[in-house]
Amino acid sequence: MSLAGGVRELLRPPPHRGPLIAAGAVCLGVGVALEEVRLADKLPNAVHMVILLAVGGLIFWLGAQAPNEGGKPPAYQSVLLVTGLGLLYAGLLTTADVLGADSGGFPAGAFVWTSLLAGTLALWPAFERNSAITLLLASILGGVALLSAWAWIFGSGSAAPYRWLLAAYAAFLVLSALALREPARRHAEVLIDAGGLSIAAIALVPDGFGMLSGESSLPGLWEVVLLGAGFGLVAFGAVDRSPGPAYLGVLNLALFVIEVAQDGDDTLFWWPLVLLTIGAAMLVAGLRPRRPLPPEPDPYRAGEAPLAARADEDEVVIRVRND
Repeated sequence: MSLAGGVRELLRPPPHRGPLIAAGAVCLGVGVALEEVRLADKLPNAVHMVILLAVGGLIFWLGAQAPNEGGKPPAYQSVLLVTGLGLLYAGLLTTADVLGADSGGFPAGAFVWTSLLAGTLALWPAFERNSAITLLLASILGGVALLSAWAWIFGSGSAAPYRWLLAAYAAFLVLSALALREPARRHAEVLIDAGGLSIAAIALVPDGFGMLSGESSLPGLWEVVLLGAGFGLVAFGAVDRSPGPAYLGVLNLALFVIEVAQDGDDTLFWWPLVLLTIGAAMLVAGLRPRRPLPPEPDPYRAGEAPLAARADEDEVVIRVRND
């Protein structure tokens, strides 16, 4: 066996030790994070970069090399991939700082290439190892890269372009989920989750990204989008019995309530009145008195069946006789 093959075999976690290795990776990751915070000003940025990239790359590679169980990634593999990818992303951001990224404001250019690189790395186990959680992370990183690219090219400016970008990205994720629904149902579900997060981010754009200025409340169009996405995600979660979309639907509805409550209007006009009317009407329609079903018709007696009902039977009899 060659040296490269021996190292690769050494870094392939045996399934029976997978949970122990994953627990150790999480402990190591937390220790590295604590070390980075405490020694942030004690060590050069280049040293921080090496530590994060080395430890993150090792843990991510362990997760990528772990074998599937019955075609699905075991739990310890997902833990390794998420832990490693988080450290790698922090290492890439530190690399951008070492290369001279603007640390005073929002380094949009650095977020573009680091998010694209980390998202591309996440796509590999997403499809090679059938890992849905890494596809979710790749989708989130893709959204970060998209918004950062707009800020890098056109500047921060108004919040409106970012909201349109988030809405378009959510639509893209939903269409991709429909394409993956049959061959990879779990992957399709996490794309719906990412789409729900994109819509929720529309309400958080002015404060959440820290680079925009605008009014505190959403325009009416985005309130409709937030409300529709919330109802749609809750319905999807209920029909498919998927907790993720349902929770995100509740989040979108909560953000809708918060945003509409900030309008400063102390009357029921017009969102409260519309929702109260529609909700009451649906309840009344569902609880209205039920009429008894009509009795079932009597079965046909021999020789009384209509011609259309007898055609298939006669055809079968004729074929049997011919045979």
